[in-house]
Amino acid sequence: MSSSHIIAIVDDDPGVRGSVDSLLRSVGMASMAFASGEELLASPAHARMACIVTDLHMPGMTGLELQAELTRRGCANPVIVMTAYPTDAARDQALAGGAAAFLTKPVDPDSLLDAIEAALG
Repeated sequence: MSSSHIIAIVDDDPGVRGSVDSLLRSVGMASMAFASGEELLASPAHARMACIVTDLHMPGMTGLELQAELTRRGCANPVIVMTAYPTDAARDQALAGGAAAFLTKPVDPDSLLDAIEAALG
């Protein structure tokens, strides 16, 4: 994996953000962590993200709402949605909205890396 790709990690749980960041660094990828979708959208760096890994359930803007707002803004960055509480409806909505993957927490590290690799093409 190329270190030129910056992966956004959006999760309200600092432990998850830290774990995903450590995983990505262990394979030579750069990441930026955000505690919310609003925080990501407010960052001028969001346009430079190669891929966005987001939690589904967060206070304020959900992962699906973040995905929809990115699409509305014309952002073509692939989005990977992860959740500890998967439902068929949420999975269907995420994938119909263009999500590259829908993963269940606790996320298998290899599955997440595979999903990011596939999303980056």
